Amino acid sequence: MPLLIAMLACLLPASAGAGWLWGDAGEQGARVEVVEPFIEWRSGPAVGYPVFHSSEKGETLTVLQRKTRWFKVRDRKGREGWVLVSDLASTRDLATGEPVALEVPDFATFRERRVEAGLMMGEFEGAAVTAAYGGYWMTRNLSAELWGSQVLGSASELRMVNTNLVHQPFPHWRVSPFFTLGVGYLWVDPKATLAQPEQRENTVGHAGIGLRAYITDRYFIRAEVKDYKVFTNRSTNEEATEWKIGLSIFF
Repeated sequence: MPLLIAMLACLLPASAGAGWLWGDAGEQGARVEVVEPFIEWRSGPAVGYPVFHSSEKGETLTVLQRKTRWFKVRDRKGREGWVLVSDLASTRDLATGEPVALEVPDFATFRERRVEAGLMMGEFEGAAVTAAYGGYWMTRNLSAELWGSQVLGSASELRMVNTNLVHQPFPHWRVSPFFTLGVGYLWVDPKATLAQPEQRENTVGHAGIGLRAYITDRYFIRAEVKDYKVFTNRSTNEEATEWKIGLSIFF
């Protein structure tokens, strides 16, 4: 479980690093000047919140915080609200006098990604599985991944670490299929019984197929199915099927 928590840190938007003012800029945020006729303010960081104010050309705003496609701003009278990234991109940075340079992740950025990470949930042979991963794209079609998984069954708890090679034949598609092949290690920890069975450790191999679907900004949905071969010290090996779906972020 600590492995999953550590890998989840990759999903925090503040860790994205790239981009102007990604995360909390505090009270001493950047100051910008409106150069368009007006910019609309909303009471929250989504289009469902009402427009309650607008800043006209020539007004100065202080940028406080970013949440995905929205920036929180404050005017000279102390009023605070949220504006779209695209609106803020049409302002001028008072420190440099240049137009504000904002990184606005889009599908083109997604196609050129190098690093991704995600959290997924599903079933491993009927038992609940939670998994986290990180991956690095060596080319537009080939990626190497590291996975950590936890399976909670009625009779035992499984912990698994895997390495994958992922082939994506159509990287230019918004909804793109992919294929995986990998190996890993499985620890089986039986739950307490009168017989006190021993823990088991096994090598595993797996192959799978899945889909990625780009959503917006830095986020996409990933779903996949894997077939596992568990190599045991018994006379026969074991097989298992796993499916997972979850949310991923790319850098």
